[in-house]
Amino acid sequence: MRLVLAAIAREAKREPLAEAASDYLKRAGGIAPQLGLKGPESRFIQPGKGSDPAREAEALRVSLKGKAVLLDERGEAMSSPEIAALIERERDQGTPELAFCIGGADGFDKAFRAEVQASGGRLLSFGRAVWPHALCRTMLAEQLYRSLAILTNHPYHRGG
Repeated sequence: MRLVLAAIAREAKREPLAEAASDYLKRAGGIAPQLGLKGPESRFIQPGKGSDPAREAEALRVSLKGKAVLLDERGEAMSSPEIAALIERERDQGTPELAFCIGGADGFDKAFRAEVQASGGRLLSFGRAVWPHALCRTMLAEQLYRSLAILTNHPYHRGG
């Protein structure tokens, strides 16, 4: 199974948070093969000018090749071990790709959220607060790394 971090955004290579996210994805990529996983791959999706959740949803739809987990303030709050279990379960069920997606400035299109949930995808929340895009991407990259560390009993995760 391929892991993907997909974001409705333009790539910012030299910002500190972008560098931190890249570092976590690189670390996760070093662990992934031990679990029979590929990636995590980073995808930046640019659907055009202005914020239009429906247009952004269509751009994401074209990019996705499996199940999606949408970061959304209405989503389920999950612990790191729960995210790890989700990745493991999808891998074991033969899901070809699991994409963790960050929406645009106005979030995800309501119909797209419903479509993702109807097809077995999930909504994941990092709390009820709204986070800056670059920080959210870094937090998500860290959680992907932490999840893979949990699945390989790597000492990075020390939580209970």
